[in-house]
Amino acid sequence: MAELTNTKLPVHIAELKFALDNVPAYVYIKNELSHYVYANKLTLSLLACTEQELQFKSDKDFFALNDVKKLAKIDSRVIKGERTREEVELNFPDGNKYIFWEVKTPIFCDTEPNKVIGILGISTDITERKQLEKQLLYDASTDPLTKLLNRRYFYSRLSLALQVSKQDLNYGAVIFIDLNKFKELNDQYGHLIGDAYLIEVANRMKAVVRDKDCLARIGGDEFVIMLERLGRDEQAAKKNAHRVADKLQSAIETQFIYQNVNYFGSASVGVTMFFGTQKSANEIVAQADQKMYLIKRTLPHHANC
Repeated sequence: MAELTNTKLPVHIAELKFALDNVPAYVYIKNELSHYVYANKLTLSLLACTEQELQFKSDKDFFALNDVKKLAKIDSRVIKGERTREEVELNFPDGNKYIFWEVKTPIFCDTEPNKVIGILGISTDITERKQLEKQLLYDASTDPLTKLLNRRYFYSRLSLALQVSKQDLNYGAVIFIDLNKFKELNDQYGHLIGDAYLIEVANRMKAVVRDKDCLARIGGDEFVIMLERLGRDEQAAKKNAHRVADKLQSAIETQFIYQNVNYFGSASVGVTMFFGTQKSANEIVAQADQKMYLIKRTLPHHANC
């Protein structure tokens, strides 16, 4: 194969060029300096340039600096003879962001088989697929009312946290929260108010916990919070967990105002610690639930809570 310095395609591959222009993928060729020497119509449209304008331009002419560095690292591996397969996210000057499945193959010299003289790139736009996957994951893991994690996903996260705790020897905690007399609120004001109250409680708890903490709704008025990496000292970890539990309880007990309703709610809270895989996720949540229930039993008329 000739060196990639000629900007014109030979006449005998005009049919190949026509075919590539009709391929539903971004096809391009770079020389050994990672300068573009060819791109099919789809790629030219994406880069917003003509075939003539493209010649010997590089990624820095089309992409943000961070993306240029990312692409340069991939090109460097290809120039050394490696074939790469990468999922690449790129930002364009118009503000759009695309995700590509990109395959890059080294082009070797005909006369010197070990010499790489260019890069053949074929990219497929998977942005819509990735967005759909993200939405499906969100729907599968999220409580539709409060937008917190749901029961199933929480148990998966807790099971993983137990393995991590075993590896790094850090204590963790699960806080079980049950809203007191929530049924009475629903019965008196209706489910619309009840739902609004659950959403408000969820938002208040989000404001208390860290981004890395796991907050979920696992029942009608039942919530759980998992705290990870609380340290290797059991007493200090326990103190920290109870401090968070107290802050959550205080946040819930703040007045709730919605439409013509003024309501002061409260919650019963149970805290249990975990360390490694000594107990299963189910056992840990059940233990936190039991501690919460013992507290709830001390409340007046707890049967109606």
